[in-house]
Amino acid sequence: MDKFLELLPYSCKAVISIFLAALAGAFLIRAKILNKASLKVIGQLILYILLPCLLFHKIAASVSWAKLQEYWVLPLTCVVYIVSGLALGWITVRICKPRKEIREAAIAAIAFNNSGYIPISLIAAVTAVFPVFAGDPLAGDKAVALIAIYLICYSPLLWTVGYSLVSGRKLSEISLSKLFPPPVIGMLTGLGVGVTAPLQELFCSPDGLLHPAYQAAGMIGGATIPCVLILLGGCLASGPGRGAVNKRTIFSVILIKLIAFPAIAIVYVLLLRHLGALPANMLASVILVLEAGSPPANNLVVMAAISRPEIEESLSTIIFWTYLCSIFTLTLTVVAAMWVFGG
Repeated sequence: MDKFLELLPYSCKAVISIFLAALAGAFLIRAKILNKASLKVIGQLILYILLPCLLFHKIAASVSWAKLQEYWVLPLTCVVYIVSGLALGWITVRICKPRKEIREAAIAAIAFNNSGYIPISLIAAVTAVFPVFAGDPLAGDKAVALIAIYLICYSPLLWTVGYSLVSGRKLSEISLSKLFPPPVIGMLTGLGVGVTAPLQELFCSPDGLLHPAYQAAGMIGGATIPCVLILLGGCLASGPGRGAVNKRTIFSVILIKLIAFPAIAIVYVLLLRHLGALPANMLASVILVLEAGSPPANNLVVMAAISRPEIEESLSTIIFWTYLCSIFTLTLTVVAAMWVFGG
């Protein structure tokens, strides 16, 4: 318990730092410097340029074929988390009985975490704040590379299964082009460079012919985290939506998503390490717990706005309250993960 309390201030600093940065977005909205149209532009900027460049830059230099073989369990865990979330979501809506039109969207909110923006922002803060990472200046880059490996299966499932739930469409009606949004293309391009030694030499070596392109991707990708946090703050600035979502549903999503899931994930990761499926790597273990404890994906609201505007406010209400509560739950999740896996 003493170690738990010792780690608590560092966790608070890491979580509070990203939410304070998000307040910049809320301020810009409240001051009418930004509006919904501006947030849409920032979101498109992140989606089409910033995040693909960040993933390409971090993965190309940090991921190799050997590392993919070593961490094969990360994308598998992504599938396990989503399938478990779908099952728990189905049980939740059966018990809580939200409005019929919001039921499948509530299941999606439990099954699909914000598995990219929040974990990347949070792990950057964690590796900068916790003393255990002080001796490894590349810990943040390594963490992003591990998150990218985890995300290999995430985006295709989000834009097929997740989109099907939110939109009410059958999987057969969804365009295959949604499987490869720009961040996935950036990730796959980085993987291609990372696992191909000649290409890695061309891009990542200071003497490589294409090194300027690699450096440019790094400069552009460096803007991802601040822009993501401004976008997050801006999206939450207007408060919860006015959709009719019963309190029991909101409370159940928060309980399962932010408390039960990371607790189960800690046991799951301990089992993986015991079986030898996951290397005894503190960074990878902490990342898997953070992925389990992240709030729902913002893109679910985007999907609702595109396909079913009538449920957008209801889904926004669920997501608003989960993000607000995640300020506290993520703090405890970080402490618990560092306590268990920090050695």
